[in-house]
Amino acid sequence: MRKKFIRSSQVGSLLDEPVESARKILLACVPATMSFWVDHNSTIHAVRPEQVPAGAESLIVGTYSIGGTSLAHIEEDLLAERRERATAWIA
Repeated sequence: MRKKFIRSSQVGSLLDEPVESARKILLACVPATMSFWVDHNSTIHAVRPEQVPAGAESLIVGTYSIGGTSLAHIEEDLLAERRERATAWIA
């Protein structure tokens, strides 16, 4: 039986522990390379790169694949996104 690709799903939250979110992101990459974007409610969404919703391009945290990305790299990207949002909120 062939597994279906993820079309658009919620993977977690930017407010969750970064290492746990990084694991979920990497698991979402098992079927294919995926892009991950964070909406204004801090929800992390997984979509195939060609299916990123219009207007969400500036919200992309990264595009990852199972063989090319480490958990540490994803965790760093999530922490950078948190810092950027905190700075924007303060300003």
